[in-house]
Amino acid sequence: MYTLVVARELGRPLVGVGVVFVREDRVFLARRQGAHGEETWASAGGHLEWGETLEECARREALEELGVTVGSLQFLCFSNIIAYDRHYVDVEFLGDIGDQEPQLAEPEAFSESGWFPLDDLPEPLFVAARYALESYRSGQTYFSGE
Repeated sequence: MYTLVVARELGRPLVGVGVVFVREDRVFLARRQGAHGEETWASAGGHLEWGETLEECARREALEELGVTVGSLQFLCFSNIIAYDRHYVDVEFLGDIGDQEPQLAEPEAFSESGWFPLDDLPEPLFVAARYALESYRSGQTYFSGE
């Protein structure tokens, strides 16, 4: 919460980083709770910490939220997101977790999860997850938020 207050006071957006996992035309998603975008389906992600690279952030968030260690990362997209009474510059990656099975390591952050077919996704999707999956399908790398 401190980060959001400081960002608003300074009149600047926050930096968000996310990582999606796709396996056999299925994506792992979890339903958010207790934060902005509540009840939407999302991938692992969070705020970029001071001194962290984007890749370090993606790996840290995946480990903290889903208990998985991410191997290689592939850049998906960069987005300007103004939603949920927030403003974020967001970077999304596709992450390799091999045969690890994600678990809800932060039960206060997510209520349920699962692997979903890319052509039959649950709704509503968290905006950053929607852009990441659209990028995965289309190759588009920038979303202006308009």
